[in-house]
Amino acid sequence: MQRLNFQLPDFTRLMWTSDEARAVWEPRLRRIVDAWLDIEWLAVAAGVRKCGLTSVSPGEFVAKGGGWARHGLSALPVAIQGAANYAYASTTPKAEPGQPFVFRVVVGTPEDVAAFQAAYDASDDATMGQLLNYPPCCRAFFQDVWVRQQMIDTTWPMAAASPGEPGHGDACLELNGPPEANILWRWVGVRAAPHLPCSFQCAETVARARQFMAVGRDAGLGLEMDWLLDILSWPVEWSALHGIAEVKTPVLKVSTRTDATPTRYTVRFAGSAYPAEGAVGVAFPFRQPKRRHVTASRSFQRGLKNPLEPEAALPDWYALDNGFSSRFIMDHAHRPLVELAVSALGSSGGTVLDLGCGNAALLKKLHEANPAITPFGIDVDAQRLDHARELLPEFAANFWHGDLFDDEPAWQAGVGFDLVLLMPGRLLETDPDRAARLRQRIRERSRHVLVYAYGEWLTRCGDLCGLARAAGLDLTDNAAFRTATASLAIVAPAPNIAHAGG
Repeated sequence: MQRLNFQLPDFTRLMWTSDEARAVWEPRLRRIVDAWLDIEWLAVAAGVRKCGLTSVSPGEFVAKGGGWARHGLSALPVAIQGAANYAYASTTPKAEPGQPFVFRVVVGTPEDVAAFQAAYDASDDATMGQLLNYPPCCRAFFQDVWVRQQMIDTTWPMAAASPGEPGHGDACLELNGPPEANILWRWVGVRAAPHLPCSFQCAETVARARQFMAVGRDAGLGLEMDWLLDILSWPVEWSALHGIAEVKTPVLKVSTRTDATPTRYTVRFAGSAYPAEGAVGVAFPFRQPKRRHVTASRSFQRGLKNPLEPEAALPDWYALDNGFSSRFIMDHAHRPLVELAVSALGSSGGTVLDLGCGNAALLKKLHEANPAITPFGIDVDAQRLDHARELLPEFAANFWHGDLFDDEPAWQAGVGFDLVLLMPGRLLETDPDRAARLRQRIRERSRHVLVYAYGEWLTRCGDLCGLARAAGLDLTDNAAFRTATASLAIVAPAPNIAHAGG
């Protein structure tokens, strides 16, 4: 690790990933920290270690002294230090006059406490480490990294000594290991071992950590130990740059002091669990959002419950009978006619006569759009009418064979129609007398007329209004409008007729 020649003041800042995560885990962290302060000396009473170190206020020193004595333990303050607002510091906070302070207390038998005090006064780290039951490998690691190299954060050397995989670049290490040896939560007071391990896989550290956790469970702190182990099993990322370390976890981020470096160094602990309240994100250590399969979506499930009926295959004559080259083109041309006719008739429907109905495909769409519509049609082509009766068998008797300009059965039957469909160009294809008779029949027998035209008829006469005037139909309002392929309209005829052009 390349280091710069400066150190920032000690600090620790927390930022939670969400209000939900804070509400759940902040009180749990507090209980874990309180539990660990007791475990430090309870481990001495249980014979796990000869001495324990803990920090207490003057009031707590008095309150806890009786409990230590009942376990046959002595307590001796070895230092007075400032009261920090965070659980871990790489340097001892200085006690300032008039400011809150705490005692750094060693707990053990009188003989062991005396031995620890002597080692403390002599700065004998080796002896103090033995009395605190730190593993030999970790004591040697501490002497090398903390004392000889004078580093203030052992995370990178600890990771470099652990089996793992290079991450993105030489300054990124990705590794895993037993949660008991994960020390990356120490800045918030969450740790299973009281010392700085030599690696993330240190077996001696794991063994001692499990002893400490067993002491906690025996003392009735089982829930806190469960939370502790759960937290240490989560993924966590430590990164360092310019003397500031960021420790990212699923529920919070810690900003704190570390050794100053000119480039970023990153350690990623993979973990094996993830909290329900953990944040979702695209980068480590966050769990990526779950991508739901299309088949699991609500719309797909609704589709399964409401399947579309397969579209029936239709013969070629379905479109060709009506002068269209394909069903798609015909359906596109018919769509505005159907919408306008259904709108004009309203929900009550009525009778509709198509003058030149072909195979009645348009009438079939009208009836499907509103079953209250009763279709009628006339055409000169008998085969097309056979097709119409095939498309609308329940209305087979309503299709007549004949010339729409003659005195055909549609008019002889005396039926009145709510709507007549007419292409006005037909009135220009016959002599004026026959056209006049048809216009008169329409006036007498119908309430509305929908006139429509396509392509050449519109260009020949300019627009639908021009075509209607040429055919002797006066569109007296502005109901005409155009679509991409047609023009159509509905107006009131004189004295009581409606025209539509399309």
